[in-house]
Amino acid sequence: MSTTEKKQYQEDLLHGLELAEYRMLRDKAMRNETLIQGDGKGGWVEVSARELFVKLYNEPVPTF
Repeated sequence: MSTTEKKQYQEDLLHGLELAEYRMLRDKAMRNETLIQGDGKGGWVEVSARELFVKLYNEPVPTF
C-alpha cells in the first residue's frame, strides 16, 4: 500500500466516522434522548442530544 493510498484510506475512514457521529447525534436529538460524554477528568456527564446537536452543527433539530 503506497503512502497516497494510506492517506486516502485514513481520510475515508475519518469521513465515515464523522458521518456516523452526525447521524447518531441527529437521531438521538430527534428522539429527545441524552448522551453520556467524558468530562476530560476521568468522569462522565449526561448531556442533551438536542443541545449538543445544535451547538456542534448549527442546524435545527429535524422532526419525524
